[in-house]
Amino acid sequence: MEKQTNSSLRSDVDILRYAMRDAVGTSPGSFLRTVADVDAEPPDYWANEIRSSKWAVAQHGGKVVGIAAGKRPNPKMDSEDPATARYIESVWIAPGLRRRRLGERLIKYLLTAEYLDNHYIRQFLLWVYATNGPAMRLYEHIGFVPTREINVGTRTEIKYRLDFNPELHTTMCLRAHGARRPDLLYRGVTYRVLGQSEP
Repeated sequence: MEKQTNSSLRSDVDILRYAMRDAVGTSPGSFLRTVADVDAEPPDYWANEIRSSKWAVAQHGGKVVGIAAGKRPNPKMDSEDPATARYIESVWIAPGLRRRRLGERLIKYLLTAEYLDNHYIRQFLLWVYATNGPAMRLYEHIGFVPTREINVGTRTEIKYRLDFNPELHTTMCLRAHGARRPDLLYRGVTYRVLGQSEP
């Protein structure tokens, strides 16, 4: 993976910030933050997000229409091995493009990107609100299964796990590593990982 220039990293910082702003603004019930929270974060916060995590975006006509992040387990909170596990977070698809399998393809693209960077990945995990039936159906369709772990807080969350098999759970044909790849199933949508240079 090639490092980006400062100007292209700044561009990706803006892409991520505005994408998260759109996500929180159009789906406020899916995030623990508000648009004001997103606006309050300095550019360094988003640059650190791009450096420390893998953010995949789906774009259509130059606009971000989907995002998803892959993050290492937090050793203070999670029991999984960071060498073999990743958490999927902040999954969002623009409202006008939902129920067209774009979420499934974006997540599989992210799983592909994680696997291409680390062939030892064996497990993906995520938390989903117990009231978010469409998200649970999406994750179960991909192959995630609910675990017995539940987080009871302001809103109850259920932990899901995917025992990863690259032959079943990736979009190798999209070759996630560093390039904008066209989605042949949905005309005009491209995928890429923020923070990676394009060929």
